[in-house]
Amino acid sequence: MAQKGVLVISVEPGSLAEGAGILAGDTLLEINGEKVLDQLNYQFLMSQRDETDLRLERPDKSIYEVSANNGGDGIGLDLAQDEVKVCKQNCVFCFVLQMPKGYRKSLYLKDEDIRLSFLYGHFSTLSSSDDGELDRIVRERLSPIHVSVHCTDPEVRVKVVGNPREGDILKKIDRLLEGGIDVHTQAVIAPDLNDGWVWEKTLQELWERRAYQSDGPWKGKGGVLSLSCVPVGLTAHREGLPDVQDVSDAYAKAWVERWTREARHYAEANEGEPWLLLADEWFTRGKVEVPGRAFYSQSWAQLENGVGLVRKFLEHSRRFIHSEKARRFKGRKALLLTGSSFAPILNRVLAQLNREVGSHLRAVAVMNNDFGQSVTVAGLLTGRDLKYAAHADRDSKGPVEAVVVPSSAIRTHTGPTDQYTLHGLNIARPEGTFLDDMTVDELMADLQTPVVPSGANLSQLLDHLEAAERAAGFSGRDLQKVFHATGLNLPQGAYNP
Repeated sequence: MAQKGVLVISVEPGSLAEGAGILAGDTLLEINGEKVLDQLNYQFLMSQRDETDLRLERPDKSIYEVSANNGGDGIGLDLAQDEVKVCKQNCVFCFVLQMPKGYRKSLYLKDEDIRLSFLYGHFSTLSSSDDGELDRIVRERLSPIHVSVHCTDPEVRVKVVGNPREGDILKKIDRLLEGGIDVHTQAVIAPDLNDGWVWEKTLQELWERRAYQSDGPWKGKGGVLSLSCVPVGLTAHREGLPDVQDVSDAYAKAWVERWTREARHYAEANEGEPWLLLADEWFTRGKVEVPGRAFYSQSWAQLENGVGLVRKFLEHSRRFIHSEKARRFKGRKALLLTGSSFAPILNRVLAQLNREVGSHLRAVAVMNNDFGQSVTVAGLLTGRDLKYAAHADRDSKGPVEAVVVPSSAIRTHTGPTDQYTLHGLNIARPEGTFLDDMTVDELMADLQTPVVPSGANLSQLLDHLEAAERAAGFSGRDLQKVFHATGLNLPQGAYNP
C-alpha cells in the first residue's frame, strides 16, 4: 500500500480544510510527519492529536504545510478511492478462477484487502499481509478482521491455497491475537480435501484461541470470535483446474446432523455465545430446516458470509405477516425470482402471506445456466437467466404487476464517491447491473413490466413495489436513491439465498 499520498477530490465548504487553503486536486502527503497510506490511515492519523499538521502537494508539484485545530476529527476532505489489493493465493476452489469468459472485468479480480476485511466483512487469506501490514492492523486497531483459514495444517493448507509460503496461517493469526486484534474465521469445506481429521484439527486449534475465555493463554489478548464452515461452491467452468469434489445433498445433510449438535456444545462452553457457525447452504443443500434463533449469535456474526440469512428472513416474516403494514400487500400480484436453494423457503412464506392478507405473490426458482446448475444461490444469478425465467413464468401463468429480482444479484456503481476502486475500472453505473452487465433498465424494457430489487425482507419488498407504483419513471435513476440499499453490492460470490 506504499503510495505517494492520497488525492483530494473535494473540500467541504466552510470546513477547516477550506479555511486552511486546501484545494481539490491537491495531494495529501503526510499527517504529523507520517506518510498517508489511504483513507483508513487518514482517519487514524487525524484522530491522534487535537492539533494536526498536514503536508500537501499542489498539482504544480509545489509543497505546502498547514495546521488544523481539529480535536481529533476530520477536517472536511473527500479523498480519492483506494485501489484494492489483490490476492496472491491460488485456492483450488477459488470462485474467481471458475468464472466463465465474457463478463465485466471487475468480476475477475480476487480482492485480498485487510481494509475491506475490517470495514465490510470481506474475508482475507492474509497472503498479501507482510509483517509491516500485520503491525499496521495492530497499531490502527483494525479489529475485528475476517480471515479465510480453510485449514490450519500447514501441509494441507499449501495444497488448498496453492502457495507454498502460506501454509502456517496460525503464525499470522497469533501475531494479531498477541496485539489484541479479534478475528472472525472461515473454512470452505471440500470433501476429501480439508474435511475429516483436517477439519477437526482446524476446529481444535482455532477453538484454543477463542475469545470470551476466563482463563488460558489468550486471556486479555485478542481472540478468535467465530469459525464458520461453508460448503465449497463449484461452477461448470473448471477447465484446467485441480479436481475438487462437490458437496452432495447427502453429504450436506450428514454434515448438518453432526456439526449442528457440536455447534451447540461449543456455544455452551463459550458462555452461551455461538462460536462454530454453519452457513445456510448446508441446510438448503441438505434439505434440512434451518435452526431457531438461539443457534445464531445476537449480533448475527458472519451474516455477510451466509450464516443466518434464512433464519433472519424467517424471523422477520413471522412478525411482519401479522402486522398492519402487511395488509398493504392485499391484491398485489408479483413474481419473485430467486435461486433454487431459497425458492422452497420463500414460497412457503409467501403462501402464509397470501392466506393472511389476500395477496398473490409467488416465487420461481431460477436455474443458473451461466455458472452451472450446481450454483443455487440468488446472488450469482445473471440478468440473462432472470429474463428467461420471467418470460417462462409469464407464458405459463400470465402477467404480473412487477417482477422482483434478488438485491444480492445487483451491483450499482463504482464511482468517485466509493471508498475503494479497481485499477482502470472506475466506471459509474448508477442504474444497477447484473453479473453479465445487463442493467435493471434493460431487463425492465425487455419484460415490459416494472422490475424491482427484493430488499432484505417483506417490509422492504412492499416499499419497493409501492415506490415503483408511485413513480413508473424510475428507469435510469440511481437504484440506491429509489430503493433500500440492503443487499446491493454484496461481495462477489456471497452465499446469499
